[in-house]
Amino acid sequence: MAAWFTFTIAFSTTLISQAFGSGVFELDLHEFKNHKGLLANGNACIPNCRTYFRICLKNYQAVVSAGDCIFGSTMTAALGTNSFSAKDSGTLPTPIQIPFTFGWPGSFSLIIEAWHSPYGNLHVDTNTQDFLISFMAIQKQLGVGTAWTQNTQTAKQAELRYSYRFVCNQSYYGESCSKKCTPRDDRFGHYTCDRAGQLSCLPGWKGKYCEEHVFPL
Repeated sequence: MAAWFTFTIAFSTTLISQAFGSGVFELDLHEFKNHKGLLANGNACIPNCRTYFRICLKNYQAVVSAGDCIFGSTMTAALGTNSFSAKDSGTLPTPIQIPFTFGWPGSFSLIIEAWHSPYGNLHVDTNTQDFLISFMAIQKQLGVGTAWTQNTQTAKQAELRYSYRFVCNQSYYGESCSKKCTPRDDRFGHYTCDRAGQLSCLPGWKGKYCEEHVFPL
């Protein structure tokens, strides 16, 4: 009785977790151009635009607006001045990751703001626009997968080249990364997981959870 109770809890937990999911939105910044070293208000940075980025990921909006970053947000360190390759900074995690603990909805809005930091690597107050260099936003449909989507955006005097994707975490599968399958080989089951997250019984086992031993004839 105790063994069956434990078995039931183990698989109930698996079924409940499918409602949430687990994955990561990844953003790879490539190159930023601001040849004139200007802020969005037209003023020049003194002496140069020491640039960092604020990333905001949120639900799909027909017209992307500032506000709560429902899916997550992050800020980079200062990566360079005026025009630069983000990869050459040596301080940028590659790629930038925003983790999910629920199913990927298949669409999103992304805001990437470039800011000038006149105080070394300290971030400025983003509630004011005094040091904003550029505001760029997209809204897209995006399936789960390892392939990167490339994009280039311009805003007044600035241009940003970047790529993005959404991938499932280990043991999560499906179009929303909400199907969980963890290989096991114990009294609760004997199986691996195929690419779709379906159970694949180990040799010598059968049943819904590969818990029935197949005896040789």
